[in-house]
Amino acid sequence: MPDSGSLVGDSPNYKWWALTVVMVGLFLPVLDTTIVNVGLPNMVGSLDTNTDEIRWVITAYAMAFAVITLASSWARTVMGVKNLYLAATFLFTFSSFLCGLSPNLNVMIVFRVLQAIGGGLMMPLGFTILTEAFPPNERTKAFGFFGIVIVLAPTMGPILGGYLIDNYSWREIFFVNIPVGIFSFALTFLFLKKDPKQTVVPFDYVGFTSLGLCLAFLLVALTEGERWGWTDHFVYECWLVSAISFWIYLFSAFRVKYPIIDISIFRNWDFTAIMILNFVRAISLFGRMFLLPLFVQTYNNFPAMAAGMVQLPASLVAGVFMPLVGNYAARASDSVKRAILVCGFGVLALSQFMFTFLTQVTSFYQILIPQLVFGLSMGLLNALLSSLPQNLVEPKHIGLASTLQSNMLQVGGAIGVAVLGNILDHRTTYFMTEYRSHITQGAYSVQKTLAEIGRQIHNGIFQGTGSPTIQAELSKIVHNQASISGYNQTFLYAGLFAVVGIPIVLLMRRLSPRTGSTASRERVVGE
Repeated sequence: MPDSGSLVGDSPNYKWWALTVVMVGLFLPVLDTTIVNVGLPNMVGSLDTNTDEIRWVITAYAMAFAVITLASSWARTVMGVKNLYLAATFLFTFSSFLCGLSPNLNVMIVFRVLQAIGGGLMMPLGFTILTEAFPPNERTKAFGFFGIVIVLAPTMGPILGGYLIDNYSWREIFFVNIPVGIFSFALTFLFLKKDPKQTVVPFDYVGFTSLGLCLAFLLVALTEGERWGWTDHFVYECWLVSAISFWIYLFSAFRVKYPIIDISIFRNWDFTAIMILNFVRAISLFGRMFLLPLFVQTYNNFPAMAAGMVQLPASLVAGVFMPLVGNYAARASDSVKRAILVCGFGVLALSQFMFTFLTQVTSFYQILIPQLVFGLSMGLLNALLSSLPQNLVEPKHIGLASTLQSNMLQVGGAIGVAVLGNILDHRTTYFMTEYRSHITQGAYSVQKTLAEIGRQIHNGIFQGTGSPTIQAELSKIVHNQASISGYNQTFLYAGLFAVVGIPIVLLMRRLSPRTGSTASRERVVGE
């Protein structure tokens, strides 16, 4: 293709160069979902703000990221995949530099929104690039390799962020994006083909605005509800705006010729099922990444960087198995793919159930073995769940499938953290009430505990600014045990979420590409 702008042209190796471009590029926006969290406490003083307001650095990014993905299919018809991906990479990299220079919170939020616009366009475009570079029967193999980014980047965030903050400053967590972003831009410019021009359709302003507001306020309600309480007036208002915006979108979607999201795509049950499965996967992946580091930091006294390292074994195991499973599944029949997915969700549930026995003196192997099992489950699931959305739709809907898949990961992750966090709070409160009801001064176990606490106070083991009372120490013990029991049951619920995926897999009719999917792509995206 002489005007492709790619050094490799029509070489049979082009698809692997495209995979390299996407893996390098998308590592950054996925990494940013977790690396910035580590730096929030350090930003408070530098940006002259407080711990409540600094969370908008995360919330603003999540909102803008989810909203802008909606416009990615339409934007590629205007600019083409290569030009849009280059622009998005430049915007993400340059805004990362600006974030690192931010003098105050308001400026930081503006630059984080710009960063999210770049990342939010890169994510679905990356899925589309892989889908169009690889033939249908090889996409599972490609997404097996790409899945390493989805699993490894969020894990590397707390580790890399902790190292940079401990040795340099919080600004380095943004500056680290610059060399990788420049490298990604160069790879894209040199090796990615220009795609043929497409018919530009009218932009659905009403649909984009209403669905964008729905997603934005949904994410705010989920993230702030956990912190402020689900009955807070502001959270209720967010739910209300999100619900009204959604109904406005539904009303308009049936009345415009080119809706921003063509909901007719959900008439395909197999595609809808895969979206639900991606949603369940996101809940387990991001919910676990929220629960486990929080537990080991609170009750096992792990420092922040070590808590991040806890996630690494699972990512390494997943990184080994994903390409292997993807390569095998690319040649497998529907029944074998179904078996792989069922096993994957079963192993995922098992790994969550194994964490229902955590204690305040959890051993190394009590954490390592479930993490290895969890990594195996991601290795079984990720390649198929990432490639099937594009394989199960008509060629004209490939870009739309990529957009929806990206949103499922974003919204599913937010809901996973919110739902599991809410379950944790409720179960901890329940166990606190339950354990207190069994504490009576006459009980032998209570008398023994009180005697031991008294002995330790007498020997000076409990030290502080004031002399702790025996009753206060007993209350502290009860609260700690209730919290640990709350974590155990929350992991149980996380496992049950994974079990939900099994019947959905069994109800799917088809897991292979549509006949004729190898035909040339239609020139209108998002119809």
